[in-house]
Amino acid sequence: MKAKPGVSRPCWSFMPEESLNSNHARRLSVTCRHIDKLLADMENALAVANSKQVFPDYLLDVTPAQGRVIEDYIARIRVQLARVLDGLGIERPAPSIPVSRSLHIALTFINIAAVELQPRYMRGYGNISPTAAADLNRIAADLVALTAEFDHYVTSEIHELTQSPEEELAKLQKDDTTCSNT
Repeated sequence: MKAKPGVSRPCWSFMPEESLNSNHARRLSVTCRHIDKLLADMENALAVANSKQVFPDYLLDVTPAQGRVIEDYIARIRVQLARVLDGLGIERPAPSIPVSRSLHIALTFINIAAVELQPRYMRGYGNISPTAAADLNRIAADLVALTAEFDHYVTSEIHELTQSPEEELAKLQKDDTTCSNT
């Protein structure tokens, strides 16, 4: 069978008696995962043009056409990673962290950072005038309030929409017993 132009075929093949041991397979899996994360970092760097970051890390020096070529290379590397792992029968772990949990954790750290803008935390950097203290309190309060509102949405609204049927049923049954006890 002839390979398509531009598509490389794997140059490796393992016979059962030459297969990788579990340590080798684990190392290959970890390395492929690391490469995938680096590719995700590259995708995030490319997304700087669409980002609304206040402090962007990257200066976009890639044209849209170049970006598409880069995205194509990233996709091709990912296909190769999957081909290698699948070809060797190495399983990939399923995602286990809900996005809503990641958002909640980030919002918790944002809240802590915002609270630490209050004058009592900033005094260690020098004296603070009453006017500056009032400004810092307002800044911190505004950020804390907005963060709390965002976190409430993430922990309440999103979580409610993503409950499994079993969780939804358990919640309904709990609500029924609560209502019947009143």
